[in-house]
Amino acid sequence: MMIKQAETEKNTAQRVLYWLGFVALLASYLLIARYTNLVGRSQEMLMIGDHPTPVSAFAGVVASVANICVISMVIFYGKTGFYTTLLIFLIRFIKLLLGVIFEHSITSIPGTATSVVLIITLVLIYNRNRRIEHLKDVEIDHLKSQHVIQKRFFEQVSKTLVSAIDEKDRYTNGHSLRVAEYSEKIARLMGKDEDECYRIYYVALLHDVGKIGIDDGIIRKNDRLTDEEYDDIKQHPVKGKHILSSVNEYPYLSIGAKYHHERYDGKGYPEGLKGKEIPEIARIIAVADAYDAMTSDRSYRTAMPQQMVREEIVRNSGTQFDPEIAEKMLYLIDHDTDFRMREKPLPEV
Repeated sequence: MMIKQAETEKNTAQRVLYWLGFVALLASYLLIARYTNLVGRSQEMLMIGDHPTPVSAFAGVVASVANICVISMVIFYGKTGFYTTLLIFLIRFIKLLLGVIFEHSITSIPGTATSVVLIITLVLIYNRNRRIEHLKDVEIDHLKSQHVIQKRFFEQVSKTLVSAIDEKDRYTNGHSLRVAEYSEKIARLMGKDEDECYRIYYVALLHDVGKIGIDDGIIRKNDRLTDEEYDDIKQHPVKGKHILSSVNEYPYLSIGAKYHHERYDGKGYPEGLKGKEIPEIARIIAVADAYDAMTSDRSYRTAMPQQMVREEIVRNSGTQFDPEIAEKMLYLIDHDTDFRMREKPLPEV
């Protein structure tokens, strides 16, 4: 919520600066154009070195500065700048033309010709900018469509991998999907934006991908694991890291797979990282992973009651879990009064 508010305030400030710049350019042009007329009619002389120079000789220089202002309006303010300057010069052109026709003012002829040239120049600049903008829009649309295709392909491959994991054990079927959903909920409570929540969801979805490389007999074993078997299954974070590290477009995927079994007190695996040394995304997954493990049926026990799960998370906050992230999980538990945020009971076999 705070991130969205900050982005809104930033966009508002940018819009204010944008229109202040436009008003400043318009005011500068009108002021300089007025000053150009005064300079052009001046009878005063300036001494430049030993040579007296009429002030009116500088009218062209001042007029050029005014023209730079209007050209800048067309370049930087698109349609608004173009129509504003076009209106100004049409009024100026009509005024000068009327002076030539009715007042026979020869001095208005150069100004009239200059106005025609400037109007043509503004139209050409505006048309060129429109073509450039059109080409940019076409390119952006193409990139967006490619991104959508790439994103859809990534999502399909991710879900295929998760299906392969789920096929190994009926007791963990749906585990990865639930952990991804819990992780995303925690991320939102932490104030993460949409892109971050999307990344966290898919990192969590693939956190157990390393189990593909673990023997099926160990994964499906109904009894408690032996020390040797437990050592073998503890290799799945490293295996997951190796599998996902080859996905160059999404380098963050392997972080969750490798570090989701690290503990906040440094007693986890595979590297024994401690506290904030553990990547935040892995600390989020660790809490979501533990919650789903406790609220799901396993081969050696049934799901734990919600209150008992809550007590376990409180007890392990600061040791197994990051206390700040555990607090977010507790918030979700406390607002899940009907205990719907859990695995559905498995069918009898």
